[in-house]
Amino acid sequence: MDIEATLDSLYKLERFGIKLGLDNVLRLLSLVGDPHRGLRTIHVTGTNGKGSVCAYAASALQKAGYNVGLYTSPHLVRFNERIRVDGEPIPDGDILRLWSGMQPAIQAMAGADRVNHPTFFEVTTAIAFQHFRDREVDLAVVEVGMGGRMDATNVIDSDVAVITRVGLEHTEHLGRSVERIAREKAGIVKPTSRAVTVAQDVLSVIEARCREVHAPLTVVGRDVRVERLSHDLLGQRIRVRGDFADLEVHTPLLGSFQAENVGLAVAALTELRREGYDVPDRAVAEGIAATRWPARLEVLRERPFVIVDGAHNGPAARALRDALEELFPGRRFHLVVGILSDKDLRDMAASLGPLAARVVATHPRSHRAFPAHEVADAFRPYAPVEAVPAVRDAVDAVIRAAGPDDLVLITGSIYTAGEALEHLGARP
Repeated sequence: MDIEATLDSLYKLERFGIKLGLDNVLRLLSLVGDPHRGLRTIHVTGTNGKGSVCAYAASALQKAGYNVGLYTSPHLVRFNERIRVDGEPIPDGDILRLWSGMQPAIQAMAGADRVNHPTFFEVTTAIAFQHFRDREVDLAVVEVGMGGRMDATNVIDSDVAVITRVGLEHTEHLGRSVERIAREKAGIVKPTSRAVTVAQDVLSVIEARCREVHAPLTVVGRDVRVERLSHDLLGQRIRVRGDFADLEVHTPLLGSFQAENVGLAVAALTELRREGYDVPDRAVAEGIAATRWPARLEVLRERPFVIVDGAHNGPAARALRDALEELFPGRRFHLVVGILSDKDLRDMAASLGPLAARVVATHPRSHRAFPAHEVADAFRPYAPVEAVPAVRDAVDAVIRAAGPDDLVLITGSIYTAGEALEHLGARP
């Protein structure tokens, strides 16, 4: 079986949906030799910023000389992006080998009962942990898929548990209040963990979990201070201060919200130091400066200026709007937007619509995406709108119509961003 046929078989597991709970994934991992046992990890959850925090931490640990695994989701263009060792995506050959070797375990679990069949995310998580074991990583940085307490990644007992800012998301699975969602996310904090979060309205929920399991907690905005010193289209300088150090770093990632993400990553790395890991300030600064995280306010080209961002929910859309108003004050964008149907479409339109001189609504290749005409209806109160179902056609139409001094923004979903990157030849 070649890689495309293998990935097609893997994606077909999405028909088994989302299963919140650890029994299924623990059985799968047991059948393939418990590759998660003994894995030293930074585990990251939250609503927005998870991927950036993971990327910063993994890059800094590499600069410190460690062999580092990185597991994130979803991917932008290729499945292989989800699972990396020392920055390199998992090779096709390893996917083929691990998928093939896992078939007896999948069949043993499936039997005649769809209820126990492993899901796409459970199998992908098992592949990641097997790859990390095979490559003998020193540490892995692991991003939660959804929530925390019942997420398939929560089979690990992390050295450091990071909770970024929490907002309303996946309410059908996690609860209909921010407090309930925070309680689910705080479930990644274990008795083995040192915890890191940010000062926020649900801090008391996170503190309660840390007291319950006797995990020390560091709070960015209280115990760690973060200050933006300067910023431009090439990045920003950020100062992070705490009882550990006074550190100035440069990040190439844009947006004021990245200051908080940098602070969380530095705090997490500091907690690893307390566990005995050698992560000097030099490695932290060099790692953050070397971080690349595509489709996060990524400038692809100029004349016209084309920016791709994976903002996919209300809080992320508002953060994107604020960042663009800071970087391009008073300017309006040609907007290409495609959004998944489990997101608050009206909220995202209210945040991004006022930025638009023109909107082209589109439909990324996902059964979960809103039809283009529904996205168009939501944005119609703010700007002239048309619906172009295919992302590549929408991107082409906007870039053709834009003048050399215009601004083009492609956003609304990681899936929309990924298709745009692939079409424009900007593979991650």
